[in-house]
Amino acid sequence: MERLQSVVLQDVTVAYRQEEGIRIVLRDINLSLPEGQMTALIGGNGSGKSTLLKVIAGILPPSRGKVQRLSQPQGLVPVVFQNPDAQIVGQTVWEDVCFGLENTAVPPEEIKERADRALTAVGMTGFADVPVSRLSGGQKQLLCIASVIAMQPSLLIFDEPTAMLDPAAKEQVLQVMNRLRQEGRTILWATQGIDEIGLADQVVVLDDGEIVFMGTPEDFFYGTADGSREGIPCCTLGFRLPYSIEVIHELKRSGRLQELRPVTAEQCMEAVSGLWRSK
Repeated sequence: MERLQSVVLQDVTVAYRQEEGIRIVLRDINLSLPEGQMTALIGGNGSGKSTLLKVIAGILPPSRGKVQRLSQPQGLVPVVFQNPDAQIVGQTVWEDVCFGLENTAVPPEEIKERADRALTAVGMTGFADVPVSRLSGGQKQLLCIASVIAMQPSLLIFDEPTAMLDPAAKEQVLQVMNRLRQEGRTILWATQGIDEIGLADQVVVLDDGEIVFMGTPEDFFYGTADGSREGIPCCTLGFRLPYSIEVIHELKRSGRLQELRPVTAEQCMEAVSGLWRSK
């Protein structure tokens, strides 16, 4: 049975007129985001990631092409950006998570229910009256995620939400994202962190405004190669393999773990542990 699509882009191009001529930021993008799945979008600075997110969210119209937001045809899709301070508007946690609801005429009793549920989803139950100024960077980002969840969008868009966080705060945000993914939410997760894409169902790589890879994390990290780097998309596209997956490749080159293709650090650890247990 074919999976329903949340968003479909057909031949989308975004171009800006500058003094020196036309600058093409996105070129002929064809992309589908399946409902209930997570798509990881990766690429370096200037690759077009943020522009693509704005097009999908409805913030920026394409210069050419068609965007179909099938699961949320009306209104903008909220985005969680990398700098939480640029998004927070309330003085307290409760004020901020309720702000969007109050400005879209949601009934008061429903506002309370949605806000409570959103704060619970990100592990911030009991933070309602805490001033935003007392939150850590990671907690502020979780608050931004809660504020988006409260709006009940059909699609959750994240634009490098862990880029400004320390390792502990980054792990908090990734855990919340993983819970949302397990709940069957449709997620578009833009990142430069290669170690963050293992949880995705689909990986899309942008380079200079064009899609240069689309496939599963397994294909991205392992390809169809016999272990040589020439056949591994992650390497051929200029990215560095996460250390845990590098270890798996070393084991494969020595003739072990031939049938396994783990894509997260936890899966790699389990694969290596299983190898030692079988001795």
